[in-house]
Amino acid sequence: MLYAFIVEDEQFAREELKYLLTETGDIEIIGESETMHEALWDINECQPDVVFLDIQLAKGNGMELAKQFKHMKKQPMIVFATAYDAYALDAFDLDAIDYIVKPIDGVRLRKTVDKLLVHAQFHRGKPQQEDIQPQGTKTIPVKDDDRMIIVQVDEIYYIGTENRQTYIKTAQHKYETDLLLYQILEKLGDDFLQVHRGYIVNLKQVSAIEPWLNRAYNLILKDGSKVPISRSYAKHVKQKLGIK
Repeated sequence: MLYAFIVEDEQFAREELKYLLTETGDIEIIGESETMHEALWDINECQPDVVFLDIQLAKGNGMELAKQFKHMKKQPMIVFATAYDAYALDAFDLDAIDYIVKPIDGVRLRKTVDKLLVHAQFHRGKPQQEDIQPQGTKTIPVKDDDRMIIVQVDEIYYIGTENRQTYIKTAQHKYETDLLLYQILEKLGDDFLQVHRGYIVNLKQVSAIEPWLNRAYNLILKDGSKVPISRSYAKHVKQKLGIK
């Protein structure tokens, strides 16, 4: 079974593709989106095996969205499903598994799914490249009204997410940034640790840890902020803090 995400701004086309994919018996739809911004955020969160992607979106271009996938921890396979055949060469330059021209029929889609299954089987079990430890950056660009300002990394208490928006919290301010959580984490050094799907914390700013509901915890920071630690991260966080 492969887990799929659909990016398509036309509801009828999206529903038809969902139906055809489900009918194959080898695809489970775990997310869908109409816009680039929502899609990039949600794909990074749910980490699908494959993204079925339209090219001409009402808000954005599917080609530009696909270029962002290479920066993700889990890079999904790409299948373009579009009414235009002029972009096929560009699509395969992005390592797309297939390029389907609408209207899509079940027989053609079955061939695509078979390609995906073969590709997934081949790459399953392939050793992953060793993670490159980030050297750390000293500054992060953030929004402040109509200005872009530079925040020193040492001033950051934590980075969080809210309503598909990433923000950076310092002692005095809470700034928005266009960077996604994983993109920021890649830029930071060892003093920063992801403690929840939606939070990264500066360990130098942690003053205490307290138990919370269902074996979860809260980190209490030096400015009084509380940041949740999800159960899946708790063991690693306690190890980093030297807590047994």
